[in-house]
Amino acid sequence: MIALLIISHSASIASGVKDLIEQMAQGRVQIAAAGGTLEGDLGTSVDLISHALERLAGADEVLVLVDMGSAIMSAEIALELSGIPFRISPAPLVEGALVAAIEATRPGATINEVAAAAERALETKGIALAAEHVPHEPPAPAPPEGAGVEITLTIKNKVGLHMRPAKDFVQTASRFSSTIRARNLSRPERPDGNAKSMIDIMKLGVALGNQIHIRADGADAQAAIDALAKLVADNFGE
Repeated sequence: MIALLIISHSASIASGVKDLIEQMAQGRVQIAAAGGTLEGDLGTSVDLISHALERLAGADEVLVLVDMGSAIMSAEIALELSGIPFRISPAPLVEGALVAAIEATRPGATINEVAAAAERALETKGIALAAEHVPHEPPAPAPPEGAGVEITLTIKNKVGLHMRPAKDFVQTASRFSSTIRARNLSRPERPDGNAKSMIDIMKLGVALGNQIHIRADGADAQAAIDALAKLVADNFGE
């Protein structure tokens, strides 16, 4: 089981990020936070980080996200004393923690996969701002003619595929073994993406009224399409 540790120089920032990502993880990921010093000042504390780690008892590995590089030394001391296997992520604190929390809920996810997803967290913002320097995966090769199952759906929930609906979309797609790709027909300038990747789905920029095209290739392709179509038809439970 992968747990997340949030470390900030500010106690308010650490607890705020924890509260935010707990809403996405919904109890499926252990999350702890440590911020500020023992005196309540700005900074980091090995003791506070150690206390936070105690709340992650039972975790197999811990992915650590920090607000600034100067927090790394305190984190390393506390983590090494704890004996828990860990990895400190260079990902942005807020966006990285959100993506990591969602990725960590995926069955069988490894800490390397969770860390890699967190490090891609700023791609969504870059695409949204049309930042040409942000790299993205090349389009998938075209599947064999006649293979797979396809559907075009209209998004009707008011927030589109923003954070929580996108999380539900990705978690639903991840239940199936088939390869599933999605693209936003209403925003053709956006790259198509892997339906099992939170970053890729957020990069689609799907808003209310947009049409998305979904294609699944594999043994359970029809079941995957049916499940995603039902999720959209139910407006993601909103």
